[in-house]
Amino acid sequence: MDRIKKWLHQIPLPAAFVICGMAALLSALSLTRATIWFSQKNKQEIAGSYAEAVPAEQELGFSAADLELVPSTELPREEAPAQSGQSGRENNAVVYILSPDAEVMMEEEDREKYEFYENLDNAAAIVWYSVCLCLASLIFYLWKLKRPLGILNRAARKISGNDLDFKIDYAGRDELGRLCQAFESMRQELVRNNRKMWDSVEERKRLNAAFAHDMRTPLTVLQGHADLLLDTLAERKEDDPEILSSVRAISSQVARMNSYMDAMSALRRLEDYEPCLRTISAESLSELLEDTAASLFPGEKAPAAEGIKASVHFEIRETGLWMDREAFSRIYENLLSNAARYARASICIRLYREQDFVVLEVSDDGRGFTAKDLRNAAAPYYKGERSRPASSSHYGLGLYICSLLAGKLGGGIQLANGENGGAKVTVRLVSFLNPMHPDAP
Repeated sequence: MDRIKKWLHQIPLPAAFVICGMAALLSALSLTRATIWFSQKNKQEIAGSYAEAVPAEQELGFSAADLELVPSTELPREEAPAQSGQSGRENNAVVYILSPDAEVMMEEEDREKYEFYENLDNAAAIVWYSVCLCLASLIFYLWKLKRPLGILNRAARKISGNDLDFKIDYAGRDELGRLCQAFESMRQELVRNNRKMWDSVEERKRLNAAFAHDMRTPLTVLQGHADLLLDTLAERKEDDPEILSSVRAISSQVARMNSYMDAMSALRRLEDYEPCLRTISAESLSELLEDTAASLFPGEKAPAAEGIKASVHFEIRETGLWMDREAFSRIYENLLSNAARYARASICIRLYREQDFVVLEVSDDGRGFTAKDLRNAAAPYYKGERSRPASSSHYGLGLYICSLLAGKLGGGIQLANGENGGAKVTVRLVSFLNPMHPDAP
């Protein structure tokens, strides 16, 4: 049995199609001939029962066996007896012929049977050829197409979902079998490429960590010497003002390098960050929005946000949300800091629900994004074409961190310009009313 199955799987598709087609034609031919024989036999039985009642056989010059072959026009109709009962059947006239074009008087039940077998005789070829061809197509699909197509469909869904932990196992050696083998080769190549990419990403992380660690020691030494020189030269700044200015510049750049190392370390930790989802009440989330905005924009006391007013619109009415509070707070602070860097007078903050998403929208009245900013603003270390001179201390990681955290929370970030000018950043985060939600992580 296994050898037969293996041989059947090895038959090419054209040969299998021809086999099914020929089998369908032969079966239809045999069934058609059998049906015609069956219908003719039953018609003859009905005709024979009526042929026995034909009188004056010798006078007419033909036998009962020839009745079906004689046209009705050749028989003298006036010789038919009119009395009932002469044919041996009640309420029926004597029958002279039973040819298809004759006007035959027979019982209603026999007439229906005769017409049924006549129609069956005429329609047998069409019915059986149609049925056999349909069955042959179904057999061909079940034999050669169903299993490989199902395997390829499941493999395509898993590959599109970035799930490569499976194997395509199909023993057929026909065209679809070779296609399944090609899919398996593609899957293995994707696994190798993903493994190489993962190894390269891990290696880059290790190099960045080693670089940050190795750079921190000399930077700390340079910072110590720069502070010592500043303390020494501060007492005689009138004698060597140029040297004091140079030492201050060195100290400032060393501090900037230390800040950059801290940013790289924080970014590496965020890439490995795993969300911690908990239930957050709507009241605490509203307080977080207002308190953070009040701390960043306390009025004219903060020179970085001088004259900027932040308005918060909280549009969520549910009792609880299922999300990561720390990640949300980090996203919110980065968006506010980025908006404060470019806003002129006002910042608008909106938080609302959109199906299963919590949407955080921060817009300002600044100059907005350029076409290049819209393409690259969420990329790491991108500072923008309209960055202010006072913002030279930032490293272009704010929106990238927002995009990274939003992706880890099942959402994303969208950049656009407002209808009345200014930039608008929208972050969508997957959230549910409570952890018992059937789709909750």
